[in-house]
Amino acid sequence: MSKVEEVKEMLTDTVAKIYTTIKDNSIEVTKEKGQAPRVRNVRPTRHTIKWKAKNH
Repeated sequence: MSKVEEVKEMLTDTVAKIYTTIKDNSIEVTKEKGQAPRVRNVRPTRHTIKWKAKNH
């Protein structure tokens, strides 16, 4: 296997691992122009609905 193919395979595996981690843990990554990426946990929908019902 050539170096290019090894790097492609390694990169694909890494991206797949990051995607599944983000999906499983409900993590959101946002990137705004001129700022560093921000990572935060996403609140479950039922908490948001309960919060809105209570405060509105």
